[in-house]
Amino acid sequence: MLPGMAAVRLAAVLPLVLAAALTAQNTSRSQVVVTVIDQYGAVIAVAHVGIIQLPTVIPNGGDWLHYALTAPEQASTEIDASGEATVGLPKGSYAITIFAPGFKRYVERIEIRDESSQSLRATLAIDPVPFGPGPVAGDLLVIPLEPTSLNVLIPLEPLQTVTFTRRARRRWMR
Repeated sequence: MLPGMAAVRLAAVLPLVLAAALTAQNTSRSQVVVTVIDQYGAVIAVAHVGIIQLPTVIPNGGDWLHYALTAPEQASTEIDASGEATVGLPKGSYAITIFAPGFKRYVERIEIRDESSQSLRATLAIDPVPFGPGPVAGDLLVIPLEPTSLNVLIPLEPLQTVTFTRRARRRWMR
């Protein structure tokens, strides 16, 4: 009867041990180091990094970019003074969006397959239209202007001639 109880206890404990082992595997994270620079190689120290986990089946015909630009961020961080940020991500597919004032938005898709570290070097392009409506830089802000006419009369006076005396010329020539 003693060996039977040991078998029952083992049968009761074994699923708990297996569940703990599987949970530990699912919570493993890979470190992703994000470095943000501009198109000239200078570090951008003020940037926002948004992370969106992509679903296995992406709606809208599988357009991951559209999904990444419209889905809410699941996590976010800020770039530090050295132009880097480190995030821990579990296995899966992600869209990384990076935004900095005066630069175009950067979007990259990454795959996390194992626990090794990855690095992402994002080069942001300068936005020629930095002041757009809303959080997305690059939207064109159109300000309608009313046509105006300029009716100003500027009177032209005759040119006056300045005559120099002989004394003034000498002083000027010295």
